[in-house]
Amino acid sequence: MSMSAFDKLKGMVSTTLVERIVRTVESGDERKLANLFDLLSKLAPARYFREGFAQLAQMARENHPFVGVFRRVFTELNESCRKKAILNFMVNFIILGRAIRERKEQELGIHIPNFMVISPTMRCNLHCKGCYASAYSKEDDLPLEVVDRVIREGKELGMYFYTFSGGECFVRPELLDLWEKHDDCYFQVYTNGTLLDEALTDRLARMGNVAPMVSVEGSKEETDYRRGPGTYEKVMEVFDRLRRKGILYGFSATFTKSSAQSILKDEFIERMLDKGCKVGWFFQYIPTGNKPDLDYMATPEQRAALHEKVEEWRNKYPIFLGDFWNDGPYVDGCMAGGQRYLHIISSGDVEPCVFVHFAVDNIKEKSLVDVLQSDFFKAIREAQPYEDDNLLCPCLIIDHPQVLRELVERYGARPTHPGSEALLKDLAPGLDRYSERIKSIYGPLWEKEGREKYLKSFEKEDDKRVWERARKHAKVK
Repeated sequence: MSMSAFDKLKGMVSTTLVERIVRTVESGDERKLANLFDLLSKLAPARYFREGFAQLAQMARENHPFVGVFRRVFTELNESCRKKAILNFMVNFIILGRAIRERKEQELGIHIPNFMVISPTMRCNLHCKGCYASAYSKEDDLPLEVVDRVIREGKELGMYFYTFSGGECFVRPELLDLWEKHDDCYFQVYTNGTLLDEALTDRLARMGNVAPMVSVEGSKEETDYRRGPGTYEKVMEVFDRLRRKGILYGFSATFTKSSAQSILKDEFIERMLDKGCKVGWFFQYIPTGNKPDLDYMATPEQRAALHEKVEEWRNKYPIFLGDFWNDGPYVDGCMAGGQRYLHIISSGDVEPCVFVHFAVDNIKEKSLVDVLQSDFFKAIREAQPYEDDNLLCPCLIIDHPQVLRELVERYGARPTHPGSEALLKDLAPGLDRYSERIKSIYGPLWEKEGREKYLKSFEKEDDKRVWERARKHAKVK
């Protein structure tokens, strides 16, 4: 396999350690999990990851529930998928990618995000309620050569993890050739799952560096209501197919007022575990698209209930869970504007976030480095953590909508999808009321334990710039 991230850092990391990691992963012996974490700890140039992986090694020896998902990676994935998950994601993206980004940041004098999201098409074979993917044609797709160029530029900056969304990516089969070409990267693909047939999943199993995240909305009734009759059963069949072939995959659930009841039940997570999911993403419904609907949003109280359940599930089930936007403290608050990621859509417009449908730059006209230095993106990063330091309320759209309105107006950002302007106009009063309520719920929690817990997580960090950002985000002088 290609190890271009390692090649870029020759002299900084040990060839012997990389070779030992490869042999450990190839063995597929879950009893060597602690040894793997020890090796990753020794490989990491940054203290944060050295101590983090050392802690995971100890947890593996103690059989802590948190490392259960890593044991499943060892025992349930085929060899190709297991190797790419460890080498491309953990080694290239997490460990070596950070070292390359730090070096490039100093060289270029810019801030470089961890990863990016690319939506190469807005076409989709479904028409889900509340989705911003609408009636697009093949002519609206982002040319493959542009996507290829963006990934090459990203790798030069130390970015080895890419999320692909849409639309439905698998309506473009040529994307598999691109993902296979960049076999030193790891690709997470959000999909409705209905196109993942036997032939396509056979190829994913051979490639190993693509992890599908399949949309499901809790119960069968809610999934079929949002995505169309029969969709839930098709998704369950796809989960079975992916598991048989040893592919890493997970679920993606949009948390809405109507789906909250079914998603908040232990039975939902247990069902996803039974179906072999190793990853799960929760997204709050954001009122975007042609017919944005504030009434479809989960209430602030429901969002707080999800936060509580996810924290409980993390200590109970062997699955990695991500909770947007309740997980702000784990990622320094808002990730938009290139802070941790950006979003390139099918037209080439570069959005600060997958839900902030406004742009000033187009990747067809500028390099990735130029886009990262745009005044619009810089202003978003400098404004963070926006009005207060409560990282449980990080979102520019639903937690700080007035800030979004001001920044869009100041920098003349243009709407990128039909209906985008509703966030700034018709929906503004409702979003302001929502933000006031969620802050009243999360404010006491942040003051009681959130801020202290957030700062404690940086005790292993030796990068002064990261510490400075953390102190700013926690309003510490």
